[in-house]
Amino acid sequence: MIDLEPDADADFLELFRDEANERLDNMVETLLALESGAAKPEAINSLFRDAHTIKGGAAMLGLDTVRGLAHAMEDVLAKARAAGEFPAHLAEPLLCGADALRRHVAGDDEVTPDLLDELAASVASAFDGTPDGTAADTAPTTAAPADRRSIRVPPQKIDRLLDLVGGTVLHRRRLEHVIGDDEKVSDELDLGGRLFDELKDAAIQMRMLPLATITAPLPRAVRDIATIEGKDVQLLISGDDTELDRTILESLSEPLVHMVRNAVGHGIEIPSEREGTGKPPRATVELRAKQRGGTVEIVISDDGRGVSPELLEEGRQHGSLADVLARPGFSTAAEVTQLSGRGVGLDAVKRYVEGFGGTLEVRSQPGNGTEIILVLPLALALLEVLLVERGGHVFGLPLASVEEALQADNVLTLEGRPSIELRGRSVQLADLAALIGAPAPALPPGSPAIIVTAGGRRVAAACDRLLGQEEVVVKPLGALLASARGYLGAAILADGSVALLLDPNALCRASVARPRLAPAPASREKRLAPKILVVEDSFTVRELQRSILQAAGYRVEIACDGRDGFDRVSNDAEIDLVITDLEMPRMNGLELTRAIRGRAESASLPVVVVTSLGSDGDRRAGVEAGADAYMVKQSFDQHALLDTVERLVGT
Repeated sequence: MIDLEPDADADFLELFRDEANERLDNMVETLLALESGAAKPEAINSLFRDAHTIKGGAAMLGLDTVRGLAHAMEDVLAKARAAGEFPAHLAEPLLCGADALRRHVAGDDEVTPDLLDELAASVASAFDGTPDGTAADTAPTTAAPADRRSIRVPPQKIDRLLDLVGGTVLHRRRLEHVIGDDEKVSDELDLGGRLFDELKDAAIQMRMLPLATITAPLPRAVRDIATIEGKDVQLLISGDDTELDRTILESLSEPLVHMVRNAVGHGIEIPSEREGTGKPPRATVELRAKQRGGTVEIVISDDGRGVSPELLEEGRQHGSLADVLARPGFSTAAEVTQLSGRGVGLDAVKRYVEGFGGTLEVRSQPGNGTEIILVLPLALALLEVLLVERGGHVFGLPLASVEEALQADNVLTLEGRPSIELRGRSVQLADLAALIGAPAPALPPGSPAIIVTAGGRRVAAACDRLLGQEEVVVKPLGALLASARGYLGAAILADGSVALLLDPNALCRASVARPRLAPAPASREKRLAPKILVVEDSFTVRELQRSILQAAGYRVEIACDGRDGFDRVSNDAEIDLVITDLEMPRMNGLELTRAIRGRAESASLPVVVVTSLGSDGDRRAGVEAGADAYMVKQSFDQHALLDTVERLVGT
């Protein structure tokens, strides 16, 4: 193994894995072509080169399991090349070898002696009496033509570049906010803006990859399940040069395989059944991709039996066929098989798509097939949003999900629900505050509303005012709010405030549960709302906690560490409760809690610990220091925090 520094070693290992997976994709595609008789003349040489390249890279990095299996496959291919033929029955053990190699490349070091024996037996049966010689050593091992030359960059470095681009976006917005209308400075900002836009586009393109990067396993998936179930299926792929954000692609591969397998296993009929209904015996499953503005539409369709009329009617009643088919445990298969499974998984696909702010829709006709449509954002790091204000707080909605904005005049009541008429169709009207479960004063008549579309549903979300369109840097909510439903992330605006980015799917679903405009909150006599002190050294977490608490009606103060927090407690008698992190500079959360308990004036002040430290020892230390409640960020839920605060101080 080459002697490298740890960081360099990790970088080389990542580069090797990338290249090995590309080579394995090529090998699977070529093996399937050889098995079906559609391979090009140079197919065996191509397979040999791929196996040889993987073996060489593994040897340099000391990956003995990978090297050994690649060498065994290379031996088989060397004999095939020397014989000038490729017996079709060799495809199956070599495909199994490629699967095992992929697992080993990913880090699974379990030895596969049975597979090695099977490869050896396949060679013996196919080439008994042919010289094994030294074909693997003497055959030319020149690399493939250099027309696919590329530079491999570790994804972490691209992510770092995008972080810097995002910081530049925010810096520019702040400059514009601070400088104002100075003409010369404005001209320079415009020039810088144009240069920045070019940099931003280049950085985003570095993170984009074509869909073809992850479609290689699909032909194999179709072939395997069709063979087992006695079906004749062709897979057509178009638009696989369409590019998406790498983060989306990394987790899209498994959902695509699941949907293609389900199309074959659940939707496609056996040839005799198809012929009986006037269809050709060979079925077609198709994957199409196309960019539409700032989104990418991916369609998986089949010409199979479709869903039943009863399911279509149930979908109409629920507002979405996707919701019906994505119920956990639901299956359209008459009988469960090992490969088609029990229909579980479409619910996971739906959660995956909506987790990126996308939508999933299902269309079907009985007897004529099914289409699953995924609409995903083109890029994740920067997002075009429409900013709106409600109840004194700023929220962002992905522009791709905003159909239009209008004044909510001429409100109708249909079946007890407020609605507006939009070009001859009624659209349900709901207060944005009601949709996200936040208290806010009642809206006056004629307030602005945004038509939000997602998952085949539409809702008109009313707000106080529209703030305009803006390109924002998307920040994850982090462990603190990872389980919070209804949000895609957060964005820091030019004035330093935080806007929560709303999930359009959640808004449209909430419109069914909360159909009415939000009433004004009940008056609290004349006393002030409880004041909460948030002590947290993370700016994003601190601002998000403040936003949640303020939306619930509390007054909020913030402190950036324990020392600052204790000073505020000592000088502000109105503080009713403290929420504190543990790991902070100058004074940590345990020290802060002990200091609060050691001061007579604040000895009974409620303290809630919210931290990433979740061991039994950490919890015990928090309780011993005097914390009234202890919450772990990884399993945190904003509703649990609000329930705890209300229990300790009321609202």
